[in-house]
Amino acid sequence: MARIGIITCSNCTQDTNCAAVVCLADMRKRKGLFDRYANEAALELIGIISCAGCPTLAAPEKIMKRVDAIAAFKVDALHFSYCMTALCPFIEKYAKIIREKYPDLEVVMGTHKPVDKGEFKRGVRELLCPTTYAPQAMGDIMKGTLKLPGGPLKF
Repeated sequence: MARIGIITCSNCTQDTNCAAVVCLADMRKRKGLFDRYANEAALELIGIISCAGCPTLAAPEKIMKRVDAIAAFKVDALHFSYCMTALCPFIEKYAKIIREKYPDLEVVMGTHKPVDKGEFKRGVRELLCPTTYAPQAMGDIMKGTLKLPGGPLKF
């Protein structure tokens, strides 16, 4: 049985109201970046943590408080959510720091099946800084109902 942890983007979870529904669905179905566990009898989600927020260039180790909290429960793999892989300018530094402290912990760059990053970023920008419509949420991107200038997203 693989023991899984997921780390999500705090901007996406807090500011766009993402509940990691697509990440968790692909985990249950062993799709996306969870297809690596196809031969596992069971997957156990140990926990979901949110990134600690922008560390600036001075303190990328800030993320380790969150990682330590989940690593203490003997996770086999820590998946960065898709939104982190698409949006986070610090992700490579985070992965390096985590691997240095926890060399036996598999760090996986993603969760659900990736979509076009440019379109995803365009959608997130609209969620964070609405230009013409009432505030929307991450669920609108996932359901294909996000309204934005220039027409719908093309996934």
